Amino acid sequence: MMDTFTYDSQEFRRELEKSPHHAGEVSFLRSIAKPGMIAIEAGANRGVTTVALAKAIGEMGHVYVFEPVPEYYSQLAANVSRNRVSNISTYQLALSNQTARIPFYKRDGGGSGITPAPCGEMLWVEATTIAEFLTVEEIHTLDLLTLDCEGSELLVLQGAQAALEKHEPEIFCEIHHGYLDELGQSVDDVVGFLRQFGYDIRMLQVEDPAAEATEDECSHVYAHVSKSPL
Repeated sequence: MMDTFTYDSQEFRRELEKSPHHAGEVSFLRSIAKPGMIAIEAGANRGVTTVALAKAIGEMGHVYVFEPVPEYYSQLAANVSRNRVSNISTYQLALSNQTARIPFYKRDGGGSGITPAPCGEMLWVEATTIAEFLTVEEIHTLDLLTLDCEGSELLVLQGAQAALEKHEPEIFCEIHHGYLDELGQSVDDVVGFLRQFGYDIRMLQVEDPAAEATEDECSHVYAHVSKSPL
């Protein structure tokens, strides 16, 4: 995959055609994004979904995006600049359920997370929680939370508990079954945590969005709180 990209260019469209997974993520985000949304993205990597989301919510919206790995953060910043999107704020931080310095693993072939990678590189990175971030930055609205954090799914959501209770953001969360397994967690733990706050859950397989996905085979979870009519 290219480190840098120009959104909506022929080259970018060809790259998405070769990657049904990334194409499915972009398509689903476009389907739920609304102009003016305030969003947080955890685990941006080089920023494909970041730029797609920023363009979909428009200049009245904003995306606060987190990527702790220095190499990926540099690619993210370059792509934000290259695509001239001004409604993105980037942070070289991890999101978790604690504010601390934590071990993080950059994997051979791309990707990173908190589960050990025997053939990867171990880094120490700074982490914060979504609740702490919103408080410190005095951000009073959160409409959408999108996660691709390779095993930290439950931890990030735990660190967002106050925001889930207050703002009820829509959630688009990639599920990394193997990494959750290594941590003694599962998609059932993620779903059970969200249901405590009144979330309705839809299992997704973004490469084939028309298919019905189960907990065992889903690639993502989409969660939202149904609003009662006034």
